[in-house]
Amino acid sequence: MIKLRNQKICGIINLSESMETSKLLTVSKPLAALPFCGSYRLIDFPLSNLTAAGSESIGIFMNEQYRSIYNHVRSGSDWDLDGISGDLFFFAPGIDQSRYGQNHEDLVNYYDNLEFVEKSDSDYVVVLGAQVLCNIDLRALLQNHLEQKAAITVVYKTARRSEGESLPTVELDMSKNGRIKGMVSEETLDKKRVPINMEIYCMKASLFIKVVRCSVARNEVYYLREALHQAVAEFSTYGFEYTGYMKKIQSIKAYYDANMDMLKDANRIALLGGSHQIGTKMKNEVPAYYGPKAAPYHALIGEGCRVNGCIRHSIVNRNVSVYEGTNLEDSIILEDCIIGENVYLKHVIVGQGTYVKPNTRITGRADQPFVLEKKQTPHRIP
Repeated sequence: MIKLRNQKICGIINLSESMETSKLLTVSKPLAALPFCGSYRLIDFPLSNLTAAGSESIGIFMNEQYRSIYNHVRSGSDWDLDGISGDLFFFAPGIDQSRYGQNHEDLVNYYDNLEFVEKSDSDYVVVLGAQVLCNIDLRALLQNHLEQKAAITVVYKTARRSEGESLPTVELDMSKNGRIKGMVSEETLDKKRVPINMEIYCMKASLFIKVVRCSVARNEVYYLREALHQAVAEFSTYGFEYTGYMKKIQSIKAYYDANMDMLKDANRIALLGGSHQIGTKMKNEVPAYYGPKAAPYHALIGEGCRVNGCIRHSIVNRNVSVYEGTNLEDSIILEDCIIGENVYLKHVIVGQGTYVKPNTRITGRADQPFVLEKKQTPHRIP
């Protein structure tokens, strides 16, 4: 076994992820800023995965909607990134990309900020995003990378296609020894359980710099994700199998299902307390208050909530008020909402800061939850 010794890891969190299928929830914030499981945000998971691995330099490469990420992460103190040995950087997308001949989307942002990787003096780079929800031991990933003598290591999860939904899922074409021969679309593989690419990559820092520079010079790809897919076919690449809880948040339904999964103890323990604890921003709020008419059944309720209604098989995030006579079933209530008296919600996601008027009745479906957008004031819906 190869010892890790003191190899330094530079973490890159790529938030330039597609939000087209979840745009009702991401109109004013990136996917990574969405609340999760009552007290967390999706950005908490890649941040915690990197800090647990001892990454001392972390760069968050954002899309145009980055204020909510700033507000949540700030100095990184809740992840112990504000000390002498920890460095946290935010990189907003560039305004003028025309000087490179055409718009390279997020790839130019990495090219313009390669100095961050160079000055980190890191041996290895780990690239991951917030769209894939997991609790992964990145030191074990690096150990496997060294033992395989790989140029690039890609993390995958062996799962059924239904777990990846009907949306496009990139699968790995692998040989028996774990070497990746390429990446294929789900329609070309006729298997029930397949290796799904989790879009987590490990490589030497020098190779990452080379991939970004060459991709921009060739002027053929526009996203870091595309550049890494091409690099897998070009360099010696091996897979690292992740066996814990995983969910790809690539649609409103996937976001809904992932939250509902947390109502099962086994899933919640596997994700939040797997190889390490998941950290989040501490707000020093009071515990939830349950009034005399409160009736929570199989529910997760965040800090600062005031509950006077019935909540069944639902997740209520921080600072939500639920009034008397209200019934919430199979629903997700995001932060700072007010749910008035005698409201009935089933299979509904209520956006942040929304006031649901008394006597409102809304029913969605498990396969198509109804979304009340952020700060709406809905009227009665049949």
